[in-house]
Amino acid sequence: MGKIKVIISLWIFLFLLQLSFPFTSYSKFPYRPGDWTSYTVLRYVSSIDKDFNYIYFGTTGGVSRYDFFANHFIEPLTESDGLLDDRVQKIAYDPMSNEIWFRTSSGVCRYNPAFQEFYYGGVFPYNLVHKDSANFVFPAFFMDYGYSFIPDGYITDIYLNRYRITDRLFDQWGSLWIGTWGLNAGVASLRALELKMLKAGLYNDDVKALLLDGDDIWFGGATLVSRTTGLTRYNRKKEEWDYFESTSLSDIANKSIACMEKDSQYVWFGGTNGLLRYDKKKDRWRTYDSFKGLWDNQVTALKSDPGLLWIGTRFGLNLYYPKGDSIVRIKDDLIRGAYIYSIEKDTSFVWLGTDRGAFQINKRSGELIRFAIPEGFLNQWVKSVFKYQDELWFGTTEAVVAVNLKTRDRKIYQSPVNYPGSEVNKIVCDDKYLWVGTILGVWKLNKVKNTWKGFFKEDGLLDNYIQDLLLDGDYVWFGTQRGATRLYWKSPLVID
Repeated sequence: MGKIKVIISLWIFLFLLQLSFPFTSYSKFPYRPGDWTSYTVLRYVSSIDKDFNYIYFGTTGGVSRYDFFANHFIEPLTESDGLLDDRVQKIAYDPMSNEIWFRTSSGVCRYNPAFQEFYYGGVFPYNLVHKDSANFVFPAFFMDYGYSFIPDGYITDIYLNRYRITDRLFDQWGSLWIGTWGLNAGVASLRALELKMLKAGLYNDDVKALLLDGDDIWFGGATLVSRTTGLTRYNRKKEEWDYFESTSLSDIANKSIACMEKDSQYVWFGGTNGLLRYDKKKDRWRTYDSFKGLWDNQVTALKSDPGLLWIGTRFGLNLYYPKGDSIVRIKDDLIRGAYIYSIEKDTSFVWLGTDRGAFQINKRSGELIRFAIPEGFLNQWVKSVFKYQDELWFGTTEAVVAVNLKTRDRKIYQSPVNYPGSEVNKIVCDDKYLWVGTILGVWKLNKVKNTWKGFFKEDGLLDNYIQDLLLDGDYVWFGTQRGATRLYWKSPLVID
């Protein structure tokens, strides 16, 4: 009985505490914490604070969190988690309630780490913002090669870029944490006078391509907040982020990465300035363009095949042969000059999705034919092709089409007749579900029940314009113009 009274008293106290603040409390999304996780550009830090477990960095793309004890960044807090706005201007920690306050571009909210809940409204507590000693002067910290610390309050690199220090914070162990505008966060030892910069989040916010390669996930796209471009690689096992920037690697000249592919030796990147190859073992880069055989420098689709690489461009199809390090052009008039959106293959055939429709190539004979169905839906723009076992799926501007390669049976989901979505950008599937990324959200088809379910910004997406999809076991990734979102699709509130 004593324990029950204590619990009741605690709930009454929390209820009265809630009434004492002029804010509203509600769940922004009808999902559990962790069902949706988004990754954005977190390099532009505006404010820092801490609680007993984490250092919090408010950025232009949400809140990055560094675990004191594990010594690495954990999942950030973004609009997908319920943060009012990813553009965080100020952070303050309230030790009495153990809550973090955020002032954002859209208003004020606070986060309770114990309940993993956001509360909206109220007055931002400026009196709780941490205050450092006004007499503190930055020492001349030592940094890794390529960076120099200027005690006046900024960092420079070898390309003469300047990164202003926006905030600083001392922790209970005497370390100094800093935030910068463009170079992420850093931690310094005042004894050794060493400053180490930390990486978290994406380099580019506009994620056009996703690739899973063992423990690594690659994010490619375009940048909206920086003059430089780059690729992001996240190692899930080591929980480490790494960037490959155009300023430090002359081979990364692509302004925008549209597609990626892998094989045992290389990772391939297609973009606006040709084909980029990364040697995983030698850590070397190489670029291929129209002078080396590509139909066009704008590479739009890639597909790895044993002993070769299929390359789609804005004006036709190419083949790359690693043994001879050579690129040849496919000169068939059916696809010469065609915009190649998607490439799929098996042991015998290759399928193309183009602005002229769908095509099939017999790999043994080299014969190229139009892949058509009587209903005519594959004669229009085909944006995505995906093969799963005997099923061949096509995403077009008006429909989603499935063809059984053994029986030739067809399933046609036409918008808005029996498919509620809009124009398709990308499709992926497994034995039970088909995921369709469109210009207006994501749609999931339960292939057994033949039912559709939609997911939008109101559910946790950063943006409704889906540019790429990636299946990752119990998760599915979405590439958007505002970053990448990961959904735990086995959640009871998602699965059906």
